[in-house]
Formats: sequence, C-alpha cells, structure tokens
Amino acid sequence: MNTKNTKTAVIILLIIANIFFIYSIMDLKIKSENIPSDMIDDAISILGKKGFIIEKSKIPVKKPVELIYEGVYSQSAFDNIVKYFSEISDEELAVIDYMPVPVGISCTEWDYRFTFDTQNFFKIGIMETTYIDAEMDFKVLEKETDKKIEMISENGINDVSKSEIKQAENTIKNFIKKYRGQDVKLGFDIIGFTEDKQKNCECVLIKQTVDGLMVDSHTVYIEIQDGKVKYFSGEWYFGEFIGKYTMPLLDSVNILFKCMETDENIIQESGKLSRMDLEYTVMQQGDEKFYLIPSWSIIFDSGKKLSYNMIIG
Repeated sequence: MNTKNTKTAVIILLIIANIFFIYSIMDLKIKSENIPSDMIDDAISILGKKGFIIEKSKIPVKKPVELIYEGVYSQSAFDNIVKYFSEISDEELAVIDYMPVPVGISCTEWDYRFTFDTQNFFKIGIMETTYIDAEMDFKVLEKETDKKIEMISENGINDVSKSEIKQAENTIKNFIKKYRGQDVKLGFDIIGFTEDKQKNCECVLIKQTVDGLMVDSHTVYIEIQDGKVKYFSGEWYFGEFIGKYTMPLLDSVNILFKCMETDENIIQESGKLSRMDLEYTVMQQGDEKFYLIPSWSIIFDSGKKLSYNMIIG
C-alpha cells in the first residue's frame, strides 16, 4: 500500500474541506450583514410604482451596526471651555462674570473671547481678542459668518492642494486639543476651504464626526491666520460620552419605505434619489442630556435632503 499517496490524498481532501468551510462561513457572514438583492429589487419596483425613482446602485446594501451615544452638556461645559482654552486657574474660573449678549452669554478671558448660545448648548464662538473687534455687534458678526459659510459651502474644497488641507487639518486638531477630555471618537472632516485675501486668512468649514460619520447639525466655521486658529464659530460638542448603546436599526430599504410613507409629497417634487449616506443626528433629552442617533440622509437630484433616524425612522 502506498501510504505516501494516501496521506497526500487525505491532506488534499482536508484542504478542500477547509476551503469549503471557510467559504460557507464567509457566505453566511455576507448574507447576514447585507440586504438580499431580491429584496432591493422588490423595493425598487414597489416604490417606483408610487413615483419614487431609484437606481439599484444608489441603495447601500450593508446593514447598519452603528452605536447610539449618550452625552451631557451644561453650564459646567461652558466653564470648562473657558478654562481649557484660556488656561486659567480654578480660582480665576470661579469669579468669571458671564455677560448677556444677543446670542446668549459672553465672557473675555486672557487672549480669548467666548460666546455661548444658552438656547443651544452646542453653539459656541471662540475668538482671539486681537483678531475680532471687541466692539463688534454679535448679531452683525453672526450674519457675516453665515454669509461666509454659505459661500464656502458652495465652493467646497475645489482648487485646494492636499498639503494646504493637511496643514489646516493639523492646525485645527492642535486647537481642539486645548480642550482636555475631548472624546477620542470625535473628529472632523473639512468640507470647505477658501482664502480671504483682505484679512490674509484661510477660511475653513468643518463637520464634526463620530466614529468617522458626520454629525448632521455640527458645522463650524474657522479662520486661520499665521498658522493659528483665530476664530471658531458654530455647533460643536466638547466633552466625553457617558454611555453607548446598541439597538435594532432600520436598513436602507426600510428607511426608503418610511420616507415614502411620511414624505410622499416632498418625494414627488424632488426627483430621483441621488445618494444615501450614514450620519448622526442629535436628539435632546431634557435640559442637559442628549443622544447621537445613527441616521440615514437621503439626497435627491434636486439637492433636497431628508434625514431619518434608524431607530424609529
């Protein structure tokens, strides 16, 4: 008996069995993580008959597995922002006098002037006192900022070199690091960049991210001069998350049906589906607690955008 040939045959059979076993596991994993193709086809057909025109390639097939994050924001958060950026002591912090302004409250400490919208805990302004006119009317400043945001949003980051983007990114990261305790899951993406030759500064628009996904409402306008952030204005969460949770989430197909169910009139006016993106939206809970909820953003050819959270649609 040729034992060598027998051993070789057994080894080959074991290898084939292992390959088949691995393939089966991978196939099962793919099926469990993705929406079946025939389910997507059926959805496109049903929704198409109701006037919702969708190309199959526009529907993400991967089922969402994002986490829900819980955070807190309060008066103490204002204090910490002032403390970390101004580098003042706890004793100096205790005697800070917040002054009422049209956009909430304001204070000036060392080189920075701070504004906080008391109706929206996330909306803040941090500016160098030597950069922004101390007598500047806050409503005027806010309107000027809104105009710049609109202009930069239209231009995006076209005609900007990668080195310029990287340099601005590093400058902003170093600025945000002044706040000790910023959660490591939080980051940002640059979505707009231009130069203001009159002020000799770079104007940058960023979106806050969590685990790489953008937070829908958290946009900040920044002015950089001489390699330093001089003006930081918009909605941002400075802090840590106190909890994270998992829940069953609605996939892209289910959200499209929810979209048709609740916003059929908007769909009729908005044209074809352009794309679907994952994002986070803020859900306020009481005065100080909030949740970041995984959501689907639905963008149409017309530019219209709708957003639906993945828990209840």
